[in-house]
Amino acid sequence: MLKPMPKAAGMILAMSLLLIPTLAVAEQPLERVISTQGHGEVRVKPDSLSLNLMVEATHAELAAAREENNRKMQAIIKSLKALNIPNLKMETQNVQVYPMQGEYVKNQLPKTLGYRVTNGLRITVNKADPKMLASFGSRISDVALTSGANHLQGLGFYLDDMTQARRDALQAAVKNARENAEAMAEAAGLGISGVHSIEGSPMYSSMMRRDYAATETTLRMRGASGGVVNQNLPVELGEEIISSDITVRFKF
Repeated sequence: MLKPMPKAAGMILAMSLLLIPTLAVAEQPLERVISTQGHGEVRVKPDSLSLNLMVEATHAELAAAREENNRKMQAIIKSLKALNIPNLKMETQNVQVYPMQGEYVKNQLPKTLGYRVTNGLRITVNKADPKMLASFGSRISDVALTSGANHLQGLGFYLDDMTQARRDALQAAVKNARENAEAMAEAAGLGISGVHSIEGSPMYSSMMRRDYAATETTLRMRGASGGVVNQNLPVELGEEIISSDITVRFKF
């Protein structure tokens, strides 16, 4: 028959068993890393533009309102095609018909006084010469207004293909992260020996510059007779900024 282990001996054995994994963990070398962030950005000239316009017509009869709207839109499309701007595309959007009703009278349905018909057109020019892009935007805006457009909205410039610019921004961000880590290591009397990890997926942001010189009906520059003055709207082309931010851990 086995004799029970003395109480003191049991306690020593238990402490030994607890100590074994603790010592094993303590023997593992600590990771020597510097964690830092990197930011990179590139500036490029846009090569594309987009513009939304709308034609509005009102009349007591629905057929007349539709006919006027169609006539104006056809005139706009014809005039824009006559500009012969390379890669100019047009897409009809958001055709709507609204009944215009009179004042509400108690216990009576409001009378329909007429109809408002609206028709939107989205215009884009892709992969154009950046030197000509501002001129294209000005000419398109002017022709649209003089041909019958009631509203111009969101004249904007952008880069059609950002693949290379994004790559350049990412490379600049990694370079910036290394420079930051090397500066910290040098201040601590250390040296960078390699990359431990790059955390997360790089996130890109693009700051599209928009020129809102032609956003509202009030920009229909009218003379004394009420006609649209044939004067090009001023359009300035800026730069597009593409940036990237990442986190890198470097060994030392």
